[in-house]
Amino acid sequence: MSKEVLLLVDVLAKEKNLDKEVVFESLEKALAIATKKSYEGEFPEIDVLIDRNTGKYKTIRKWNVVSDVDFYDDDKELSLSDAIEKYGEAEIGDSIEDEIANIDLGRVSAQTARNIIAQGIKDAEREQVLNEYLSRNRGVVIGKVRKFERGNVIVDCGRVEAIIMKNDLIPREVLQPGDQVKGYLDKNDLVVKNGRISISRASSEFLAKLLENNIPEVASGRVEVKAIAREPGIRAKVSVTTTDSRIDAKGACIGFRNQRVDSVSAELAGENIDIIDYDADLAQYAINALAPAEIESIVVDEEKRVIEVIVDDEKLGAAIGPDGVNVRLAGRLVGCIINVFGKSEADTIHSGERVDLIKMFNLALDVDDEISEILVDNGFSTLDEVAYVDINDLTSIEEFDEDIASQLQERAKNKVLSKTILHKDAMDKLALELNSIVKFSRDVLLKLAEANIKSIMDFADLSGDELMEIISIDLDTANKLVLKAREASGYFNE
Repeated sequence: MSKEVLLLVDVLAKEKNLDKEVVFESLEKALAIATKKSYEGEFPEIDVLIDRNTGKYKTIRKWNVVSDVDFYDDDKELSLSDAIEKYGEAEIGDSIEDEIANIDLGRVSAQTARNIIAQGIKDAEREQVLNEYLSRNRGVVIGKVRKFERGNVIVDCGRVEAIIMKNDLIPREVLQPGDQVKGYLDKNDLVVKNGRISISRASSEFLAKLLENNIPEVASGRVEVKAIAREPGIRAKVSVTTTDSRIDAKGACIGFRNQRVDSVSAELAGENIDIIDYDADLAQYAINALAPAEIESIVVDEEKRVIEVIVDDEKLGAAIGPDGVNVRLAGRLVGCIINVFGKSEADTIHSGERVDLIKMFNLALDVDDEISEILVDNGFSTLDEVAYVDINDLTSIEEFDEDIASQLQERAKNKVLSKTILHKDAMDKLALELNSIVKFSRDVLLKLAEANIKSIMDFADLSGDELMEIISIDLDTANKLVLKAREASGYFNE
């Protein structure tokens, strides 16, 4: 039998152009499965090991040692007491191996073995072809639509088949059998389904590759694609930049009479593509990203990553875009929440906010409207700012002398202190419960307590946007903290 094994392996390896090790492993697997089938009514753990030099093989049955209490599968497990009695010594978790006789493979088992070997070799051949294909591929797969399976598209790429899952297709795009189609293949995160490589037409990476393939300046690295925000089949925004002063990055991507960007759009079922200039200044970057909207004014809160934009009432629709697509993509491109208001709406909102701030200062500092209006007009919006700002910032206000400034600061400090005392128990409780997630300062804990956030469950019930409104924090960090609080509080077990 040993010579026959070596001969079989040698013939199959040469015939299929495979490494002998692949054939040996397939044969071992086949013999193990055939051996298992000989144990009628049992499901043992079997390994077969073939000597690569002699062709001789041995069959091993494996047992896992478990405690006497946990013992329940006598096909694959040995209780600790039985293992000690039989082998002299053993510990829970040990794997005990017994060499058993190589059974005489009957006709059924032999047929099973042949089938397993054939399947193993077929899988190995497919993997070899796939590896060869991947070594030549540069990220974009081209093939012809062969058929459809449950909404997914099967693409014939020659010696390899690809699959475009339903959620990786461009919505409302009509494909027919025989159509040539392209898709993005992520070699760093390769997904293979039923022997087919998974590709995408809806990913931002696909758009990035198409830009690279159609724009020489991008391919050479002279123009850099900084970010892409995309809603497949509808619209995409691409920010670009260059360190070469001789190159207009935006113009290079658009091309003469829009030829370059239009050729990319045609590959994406007519998806509209906005090319914008990247800018290190966040406000200018947001203005560029909102194009073609004309901006009246813009206010950026870099800490919270929130941008407030005001446009003419007549231009509000263009700034927001159909179904909000323009402002949504612009926000994703710059990594901020962008709120767009018409001038009339903004005036109403700001007027209301100003009135609320004046009332707050009136009540907290026991002053009249005139003093509160001066504070608001000079940029003060919280008691903490008045309490802990450098006294010179208050005395520099024309209407305030040193005496008024000192009194205002003293009253603000007393008010903040009294609120801290009032919420001390809630702040201490919240700090203790959040200790494993984040350690907030007392100022932040006070803001949370004032917002009636007094336990980890209250914190977990917040959304990221709501947490941003309470404390100075960016959206990404807010979402991460809320998620951690939900995990720690068993939120997902309810």
